[in-house]
Amino acid sequence: MKNWWNGLAPRERVILLAGSAFLLVLAFWIGIWEPLIAGRAELKQDVQRLSAERLWMEQISDDVRRRARLQQGAGNGASGGSVLTLVEVSANAAGLKSSLSRVQPEGEGARLSFDQVGMDALLSWLADLEQRQGLQVSQLAIDVFEVQGMVSARLLVERP
Repeated sequence: MKNWWNGLAPRERVILLAGSAFLLVLAFWIGIWEPLIAGRAELKQDVQRLSAERLWMEQISDDVRRRARLQQGAGNGASGGSVLTLVEVSANAAGLKSSLSRVQPEGEGARLSFDQVGMDALLSWLADLEQRQGLQVSQLAIDVFEVQGMVSARLLVERP
């Protein structure tokens, strides 16, 4: 190798040294510097995204706490509305308002009639009434339709 190097003309040696230096700098740039710069840019984007999410979470945290307190109060039967209002509002929220054919007051509660409602949706809504609104079903009559999963129901909902 030494003989080969010595056999080169001085101009060829300079060209080879400059080419080797250029390749070394290029390898450093592509192999080390560029990945570091790209990683830093990704980290900056992550920090910006996470900072925006943190600000958003701080802004809505009070609203979430307030809603949780309201739901806790409603779950204890402390909701401040009549049984009729609670039933109609929660049925509307559950998507059962169209199936609710009759709502009439009875004593401390309400007598309800549903026509062609999904059994799963009805049971889910009744569980929600009990857990969140503090109401209980004291009477329940269910008629099954030929369509699978569809029922008609008559029930009495009261405060415990």
